[in-house]
Amino acid sequence: MRGSASLFLILAVVLTLFAAGCGGSSSTGSFAIPATVALVPGVNVSLDLGKTQTLTVLITDRNGKSLVEPVTFSSSNSAVATVSSNGTICAGSWNSLTSPQICTPGPTGTALITASAQGVTSPPLTIYVHQHVDSVVASLLPTQPPSTAPCVSKGLTANYQAHAFSGGTDITNTVGPFTWNPLNVQVVTLNPNALGLLSGQVQATGNVPGTTKIFASIGGTNSVPIDFVTCPVQSISISVSGTLDSSGSGTLVPTVVDSQGVTITGVPISWCSSNRSSVSVGGSGNCNTTDSGTLALVGGGNGGSAAITAACTPDSCNIGFRPSLPIYSKNVVVAATTQSSSVAPTANVWVTSTGCGTTDGCFTTVFPISTPTDTVGVPILLPATPNSLLFNSAGTMAFLGTDQGLQGTRGLAELTTSTTPASVAQFTSVTGKVLAVSGDGTKVIVSDTVASPNQVYVFDTGTSTATTFPITGATAADFSPDSLKAFIVAGNKLYIYSKIDALQTVTLSAPAADVSFLPEGAFAYLAGGAPAALSTAYRTCDNSLADTVSLANATPTIIRALTNSTQVLAVASPNVSLFNVTTSPTGCPPSVTNDQPKSFNLGQGQFTAKQLLLDSNGNRAYIVPNTSSSILVFDITAQTSSAIALAGSGVTALSATLNASGTSLYVAASDGLIHVLDTQVNSDVKQITLPNSICVGGGTITFPCTPDLIAFQP
Repeated sequence: MRGSASLFLILAVVLTLFAAGCGGSSSTGSFAIPATVALVPGVNVSLDLGKTQTLTVLITDRNGKSLVEPVTFSSSNSAVATVSSNGTICAGSWNSLTSPQICTPGPTGTALITASAQGVTSPPLTIYVHQHVDSVVASLLPTQPPSTAPCVSKGLTANYQAHAFSGGTDITNTVGPFTWNPLNVQVVTLNPNALGLLSGQVQATGNVPGTTKIFASIGGTNSVPIDFVTCPVQSISISVSGTLDSSGSGTLVPTVVDSQGVTITGVPISWCSSNRSSVSVGGSGNCNTTDSGTLALVGGGNGGSAAITAACTPDSCNIGFRPSLPIYSKNVVVAATTQSSSVAPTANVWVTSTGCGTTDGCFTTVFPISTPTDTVGVPILLPATPNSLLFNSAGTMAFLGTDQGLQGTRGLAELTTSTTPASVAQFTSVTGKVLAVSGDGTKVIVSDTVASPNQVYVFDTGTSTATTFPITGATAADFSPDSLKAFIVAGNKLYIYSKIDALQTVTLSAPAADVSFLPEGAFAYLAGGAPAALSTAYRTCDNSLADTVSLANATPTIIRALTNSTQVLAVASPNVSLFNVTTSPTGCPPSVTNDQPKSFNLGQGQFTAKQLLLDSNGNRAYIVPNTSSSILVFDITAQTSSAIALAGSGVTALSATLNASGTSLYVAASDGLIHVLDTQVNSDVKQITLPNSICVGGGTITFPCTPDLIAFQP
């Protein structure tokens, strides 16, 4: 005979639990008196009629140590739910409490379950017994104030409700509290206990801008997930708190506005520096993501300038939107610094050569040169002949590309300069020329235009693995400042690599030769890309064409954006062309206006530019021509040109690199020397002789090699 729900029936069943440790000074018999007894799960359980749930009992002493104790279970309503001696609840009645096998359903209702050990009782666990739940429906609560907004701003709320159904009948009032979950806990915070809510309801608070889905669960059944959107970031503006000192140090403050025009705070912002050697934003690369609301700049004491930008970079911000939705700051802050000492800070220049080529028995080394003393260090043997040399922004690694070797014996070399001595690793599955290294140092783009078929590799420096793309003839690439995307130029094709989205392909109406992102990040500029165009501008957020910068008879080969993000310079022999950029990015797609470019003849006749180097202050450009005995100089501010002649007769520049402050230009030249050019006086002031040949064989054998790859270590 079953007792009524109002009768509290004690079912005294003993359960011995085995847990680590025992203790306590007081005891009953041979057992210590516990300080706490707790059930797991500990608050609510929702069960279909005839279903079971196993409990765990946690017993601890006053020191928090686990105890082994005999336990008795109690049910306040044994008609609705009983507990066996092994701690298993039956939504009904067990055929036997000591050897439970059959759970016979009883009436629907609720029961309170407790566990006791040595007179100490657990908090009650509420059991809700109900008909089988075959569907759960979640929806926006209709009684809240109506809103036409498609999203909820960060910190604001929306209320939702859930209903449980069995055979089409609403049984919500019998199932107990629902469990609510988001697919992404960063986007929304769910609180079913908010003031004024009824059972089955939840308050959703917008958190990090993004989109996710939320769903309700009861009795092992989930609702169909419904969309929840915390309003995405629409615009970011940067202001300086106080002033930036001469070292570049200071505090920046972002103003972030969402798509509903609401100013929001506590958003994860990616702060990026275009020149980490001069001004750092913290972090291990050129960017640092923080939601603190301010950013402290740290000057490096090396002189030079850096563009500081802010971005809402998926998926730390604007989470989950597909395609991804990056938003870049409306302005940049240019932090101009002065050198902290009258003596230039120590920095290394690394020099190597392509000279070994495919010569049997010829091995290539790379030399470090310590500046400003210009002391040549001990050479390091490379695993293969390099064809390119690029550093990451932190200066901890250099990447040297190499052409494909026989039977896969050659590959990308990773020179780790943060160790003493520097070390080299080789990855033979990645061949070709290094085109770009992401600002955060995690990705390297390598293009193989020699192997058939041509391929582009995106090498992951963390996992030492590569993703391969069937791209033919890729010759240039650049990463967005936040390292989210890379634009890859291959003739009349523009490929967009993203850490989040699939590879995209844009067909250009004319070939392009180069690409450069504005430091603020919202636009990338191609050299060419359209008929009679000096440049074409593409948006970063959606990869769409933003503008065409027309210039008749121009054939641009190299293009670079200036630090201030308001000017772009292109080389189109025999000229350089400069044009102004006006943009204040808001939302996606943002708009941009480009002035008609001005062209300046450098007075050198036709030439092929190997490199275009800009000082970080945006005052000067240095062009390395293919056959000239001089480095060509364009003063961007004065809009005048000059040249710095290399010392020696018939000497031509092969490759050059500029220090962080822009005061020294190191040139690998055809005479086998490293020429040091003082850019402040426009003069070749020193020539460095390497003590040994870059190319060596067995024993004392050397091969004649000319240094033609050179790079400053940031």
